Formats: sequence, C-alpha cells, structure tokens
Amino acid sequence: MTSTVAPILFIQCLLSIMVTTTLADPITITRETFRTCRPGSWIGIPSDCCPPKVIQGPIVDFCPKYDASKPLRVRKALQCLSGDELNTYTRKLQKGYALMRALPDSDPRSLKRQNEIHCAYGTGSFIQDGSTNLTIDVHLNWLFLPWHRVFVYFHEKILQKLLGDPEFSLHYWNFDNSVTVTPENGSHGCYKAGHFVPPMYNDPSKATFEANRSFRAFKPSRPVDLSLDLAQWNPLTMGLPNFPNYTVEEQTRRNREVMHRSVITLGNTTSFIGKAYRVGDARIILPSEGAGTVELRPHNTLHVWIGGWMLQPITAPIDPIF
Repeated sequence: MTSTVAPILFIQCLLSIMVTTTLADPITITRETFRTCRPGSWIGIPSDCCPPKVIQGPIVDFCPKYDASKPLRVRKALQCLSGDELNTYTRKLQKGYALMRALPDSDPRSLKRQNEIHCAYGTGSFIQDGSTNLTIDVHLNWLFLPWHRVFVYFHEKILQKLLGDPEFSLHYWNFDNSVTVTPENGSHGCYKAGHFVPPMYNDPSKATFEANRSFRAFKPSRPVDLSLDLAQWNPLTMGLPNFPNYTVEEQTRRNREVMHRSVITLGNTTSFIGKAYRVGDARIILPSEGAGTVELRPHNTLHVWIGGWMLQPITAPIDPIF
C-alpha cells in the first residue's frame, strides 16, 4: 500500500520545502551551535548528551558522490529475505553492531556517540545561533523525515566501514505491511506480512539484541500495534499506555486503517511532513501541535510499543532495532 503512495508524497514534500524555505532562513548548525550546547530535556526528563564543544577542521555541507558504474544498492524489506541472502545479511548486521559496540565511547562512530547525536538533536540541547532560549529539535516538525534519513545514511556508512564492505545496505523492518498474498499475473514481487519483530533482533547471543524492551517485542507471534493514539500522551503524568492484545486478524485490520489514514486520507504535503520549522520558531513540545501524520502514527506508536530504550529520544538509538 505505501510503496506507491509514499514516493509521490515524498517528492511533493521536497518540492514544498524548496518553495517554502525561501520565505525564511533555515536553521543552521555552526561552531557556535556546538559551543553553546547545554543539557536538554524531553517532556521534563533531563538529558546531557552534547558532542565535543570544539570542532576540529571545517564544517562543510555534505554532498554524496554518485558512481554510475556501480550497481544501485537496494534496501529490501526484511521479511522478503530468505536463504543465503538472509543468512549473509543477518551475519553481517550482527557483526557490524558487535564491532560498533566494541568501539570506545570517545569514538564518534560508537553506538554511544551515535545515540548522543540523536539525543542532542531531540532534547533541545542545541540553541539557535543568536538566541538564548530558542532551542532546536528535529522532532514534531518538518525536519523529522529528512534528518532521520540522513542519520540512517551515515549510520549505514559507519557499518560499511567497520565491516570493510562498501556495498552493505541496511534493509528495513516493513512493520506496516500486515498482509500476505499470493502474487498474480506472473509478478515476482514480495507480498509477505512484516508486522512481527524480525528474529535477527531477538537472539540474546548477538549484538543486535537488546534486553531493555517491552515483553511484547519478544512474542514472535504478536503483531505490532500501530493503532494506539498517543498524540496527547505524557509518560510522566499518564504512565505507560496499555496495548490491548488483539487477535492477529483484528490487529491487522486496525494497522491497515492507521496506515491508510496517515499516508492517504490525511496525506497532504503539510500534514504528512509536519509543521514548518524555521529560524526564530520556538521548539514544539506537544506531538499534536507539529508532528506529521507518519511521525504520530505509526512512528511514535511503534517506539512506545517496543518500549525500553525506544520509549524516548534520549536513548532510542541504543537499541539496534532503531
């Protein structure tokens, strides 16, 4: 369902950003941004995850290099991998995270420092240049999708370097696909449901495992729940939400309804990517006031469903399933 609609909406989003960002200056990251970094917070939970305040060397805009002579690397849905391809990918993924976990905390490629990057950008630790109180957050606004896309890009580059494999691709958990169907008319596509936690993340002997998750994530026959509305949820005042244990059939119906609403029914450009966020704008705190439809559900709901480190932006990337 999302495979045809999402790319179209993404193109619309890029066009919208290109047009509307000319109306006001974008938020930029400079040496001053790092120098003035301070402890932040997320809904009242304190954090202290600033990167080094002194940056060696120049800060340059990154421009990816395209080599037309190389084959296009493709990210695949995990449930569609099988046989040697699945075994090879699982082995490399688990080895990559073992190497990343073994790096000293001072190494910017380490899992700890990767988490701190997300933490600093998600807790208001950075301050807009020239301001004393306007903090920066890449959540609950239109920075959410592009920032996390870049984060995954460089996370993948780190794994490639550690593995010594420049062709390694991070495949994805296709959690929103809840239906398995038989291909028709000679189609060779993958039509498998992906709404269960991928087994490669639940082997306690491997580096991709994280014990600090909800019990739900360790039940191989329990599909994820994308349907709980958390737009007004505050864990400090309301505690952890209760996810009903629906039948697979009922959960499938609810998840498909959520994805249809988030991507198609409510999927105009503005609501899909989130509220505009430019220089001089205050940090948005409540999801209902700025988050795009996909960030609200399924993204936020899935984080809470998995639980543990994934509950909050201060710690979410500690779990490799992030």
